[in-house]
Amino acid sequence: MLTVESASEPSWNFERTAITLLVVFEEHAATLGAIPFTASPEDSEAYGRELFARAVALEFGPILEPETPALAQAALLTRARLSALATSTISTLQPALDTLQDAVRLGLATDQEAASLPLKQAELDAWRSYRVYLSRIETQPGYPGSIEWPVAPAVPFEEIAPVTD
Repeated sequence: MLTVESASEPSWNFERTAITLLVVFEEHAATLGAIPFTASPEDSEAYGRELFARAVALEFGPILEPETPALAQAALLTRARLSALATSTISTLQPALDTLQDAVRLGLATDQEAASLPLKQAELDAWRSYRVYLSRIETQPGYPGSIEWPVAPAVPFEEIAPVTD
């Protein structure tokens, strides 16, 4: 366990779930001096949780907001990750829907397949809509400091793998 000698310059991370500070730990003061340390309420170490609580109590001064360029960069990285997930899901859904549409159009679909067509189409459309809304986050008022992220479509119940022993 490390002992905090001093801490300063607290600033929120992008999600406002952790605080980065410049911290001097007694055990490393002579060799490292002040080092950046990110503290969170879920830190695995007690001193990390304590630093977070003390910073929130403003013991080390006001907590600065992340700078706008850093916020924008973090938002674009998050959007890229979510868009990649949406594109991957769309790429998986599209061939199955194409085959189902072919079966219905050619009169080869079972009753169950024909009945599932509107649901499959709606699922694909929901993922496409999600991807469009992700592409528009920069147009939101308050961007990048305040973003209302679109909610990803839910996975249909029948696609959730059953738990087996």
